[in-house]
Amino acid sequence: MEKKIFSKRNITLFFLILAIILILPLFVHGYLLRMLALIFMWIGLTACWNIIAGYTGYIDFGSVGYFGIGSYVTAILMTKAKMAFLPSLVFSGIISASFAIPIGIPTLRLRGAYFGIATLAFAEAMKQVVLELDRVAHINFFGGSHGITLPIGPGNEFFYYVMFTLMFMVMAVTLWIERSRFGYSLKAIHEAENTAELVGVNTLFAKTTAYTISAFFLGMFGATEAYWVTYITPNDVFNIHVTIQMVIMTLLGGMGTVMGPIVGGSFLTIISEILWARFIYTYMILLGIIILIVIIFMPKGIVGTIRGLVIKKKVT
Repeated sequence: MEKKIFSKRNITLFFLILAIILILPLFVHGYLLRMLALIFMWIGLTACWNIIAGYTGYIDFGSVGYFGIGSYVTAILMTKAKMAFLPSLVFSGIISASFAIPIGIPTLRLRGAYFGIATLAFAEAMKQVVLELDRVAHINFFGGSHGITLPIGPGNEFFYYVMFTLMFMVMAVTLWIERSRFGYSLKAIHEAENTAELVGVNTLFAKTTAYTISAFFLGMFGATEAYWVTYITPNDVFNIHVTIQMVIMTLLGGMGTVMGPIVGGSFLTIISEILWARFIYTYMILLGIIILIVIIFMPKGIVGTIRGLVIKKKVT
């Protein structure tokens, strides 16, 4: 199955889907277009989390920290340095990745719950820095709890294309990881890290690289979302619920798979919107029930379960 991924049929199907996505804003407007952009964003965020957690097995609870860093970098560059959005977007990714290296090198030496707690502490620390630094240092830089108001951006069409481009880039990197020697190193770390070290894998370098790649894209998604909503606060962009949603989407779709983030991100975003529109007061309860049902009956995620059934059918 994996060897046929670049078959003529799959390539034709890919370009057909790409063409449809590119021309869709000519026919779709308003809420539906915004919804599609939101789906692209969550697929991309889920894929970012999947790069580190799905392939190495290191459960990262601090991913929102890089999302928030990217949000504030763009907000500060656009409001104080009067920089345009696109260069601000690139700087957001670079600075987020720059934070990931010194954070990742020590924390990725930890394993299991210790790594998760360390990354969660990092995200919470970043939120507190942004909340309190202005008051403590007597400056007006981050805006404290009041946040920052960004310039009003273009319409939903612009963010539809930006979110799609970022999502496409993350998925392309995920596909490369899936089929590259680097990806095999990450999978080896997931399966048996000590054994991987014995056969010559530089595990710390591989983990840090994956962690930095994830942070780079998380920062750019945070930057885009900040410009899209035009107003950010520390409690919003460093909210742990953003990471939790990435985790749930990855589990629903299937960890360590290329299609997992696409399926999980799309599924949960669409279901959330449908339930929220029809059951305003009870939609969280219904959503929780649906997530529990999927996880109980599909412990490997939707993609993993379907893949298992296909393999089982071929064997029999």
